[in-house]
Amino acid sequence: MAERNSYKIPPAMGPNTVYETWKNEIAVWRLVTDLEKKRQALAVTLSLTGQARAKALEIDVAELNKDTGMDTLIHALDSLFKKETVDLAYEAYSKFDSFRKSDTMTMTDFIIEYEHRSNQCQRYEMVLPDAILSFKLLDSSNLSQKERQLALTAATDLKFDAMKSALKRIFNDGQGKMDEGATSGITVKQESAYMTRKVDYNKQKPSQGWPPKFNRGTAGSSRGTNPIDKFGRRTKCAICQSIFHWAKDCPHRSDPAPVKLTEGPCDNTPEENCNLTLFTKEHKTDNEIFMTESFGCAVLDTACTRTVCGKKWLDNYIDTLNNKEKALLVTAPSEKGFKFGDGMQVHSFQNSIIPAKIGTTTCRIDTEVVDVDIPLLLSKTSLKRAGTVLDLNNDKAVMFNKPVQLDFTSSGHYCLNIRRTTPVEHVPESEVLLVNENMNEADQKKVLVKLHRQFGHASAERLKRLLESAGTHNQEIFKTLVGVVESCETCLKYKKQSPRPVVGFPLATVG
Repeated sequence: MAERNSYKIPPAMGPNTVYETWKNEIAVWRLVTDLEKKRQALAVTLSLTGQARAKALEIDVAELNKDTGMDTLIHALDSLFKKETVDLAYEAYSKFDSFRKSDTMTMTDFIIEYEHRSNQCQRYEMVLPDAILSFKLLDSSNLSQKERQLALTAATDLKFDAMKSALKRIFNDGQGKMDEGATSGITVKQESAYMTRKVDYNKQKPSQGWPPKFNRGTAGSSRGTNPIDKFGRRTKCAICQSIFHWAKDCPHRSDPAPVKLTEGPCDNTPEENCNLTLFTKEHKTDNEIFMTESFGCAVLDTACTRTVCGKKWLDNYIDTLNNKEKALLVTAPSEKGFKFGDGMQVHSFQNSIIPAKIGTTTCRIDTEVVDVDIPLLLSKTSLKRAGTVLDLNNDKAVMFNKPVQLDFTSSGHYCLNIRRTTPVEHVPESEVLLVNENMNEADQKKVLVKLHRQFGHASAERLKRLLESAGTHNQEIFKTLVGVVESCETCLKYKKQSPRPVVGFPLATVG
């Protein structure tokens, strides 16, 4: 015990001891020890271990046993353990910057360690402003947003001492938790608030009255009907057919409604007779209307990289050609990839070169054929070859250095008539309407079919007026004409159906 009080045993340098810290301890020890100066280096050498001891024993004992022996020993150890000033400064900064309060550390211990690491940075002339030190202390204290706001309120100014004092006063329970008594001086004013409630109109009971009454302070808004669609009809909920909401807001959305496809009775509930008149569709789809308007026409599509058409459009166009024009057709197998608006990728099965007439210019169009219901889409490349110049103001175009009139589809696309038809004024009537009483029924039907297709699948009434203006008044020919129009597959497919009632009356029964 007396030996320890005389400070004759120097501080030990363990494997985890920082060399600079050990040097500071040795400097303090040399001021308080009773050992003579020439024996101090010998005592320190015997207290060392590992590489430090091996380095000290390399020095001659006579050099250590001098008054300057400690300076010789420290110089030798500096060559082994001392780091560059820049490395030491960066190490001190890294320890200070990465320091955070742990959950098990008290607020007092955290502040002490924080000050220690800050002082280590100041030794290397890294002095931070007081405001930065205080904010850094607050951010490193591992507090919640509410607790940080409370500490900022408690701090009197932007000084490190003020922030340190505020943290100690608020979080003084030993685990860095907020003291309940620290907020006793803060009052919270309670005020009344208006609450809202959501009313389900579909589940409103009859006894509650209609419309439902809102309590005072309740925010309610009047409900309107759904918007109309492009056909002018009011949109409905896909689940309950209501016109006041859509499926995403339907109160019956989560109701279990399993569908059972069985032939026998599903339960014991009595059967109910319901007379319904069902039909498939009342209106044509947009694509069907687009196809009907584009028969015998080419749609200008500058976004298309290659001219393409559908098989149905091509078959219909070929039916309008005569034998001489059909002889100009050239087909070859092909497989080109296309992607249309629905995102599905399709491949062509055929390449066709078809005769056409754009304005007064006779040409041939090279197109890919796909098994999709689309019209002929003239690509940007084809339009460039024709030297196309669009005049959007007048809805006209210049192709092959000649003006061409453009038509519109109901969807707003420009389309171009490419039928190889000769103007009527340059052809005698007898060559256009070659149908008379001397023909047999088969020849009459063949001519009437061609007329029906050449005039864009015109109705029987329109063709009848055309024949009457040409001098044909035979009723048998008109009957054959009606049969041709009614049996046309294209007209049957795209025929607009007349409106039908949704519910029919039950048939009368004899009591």
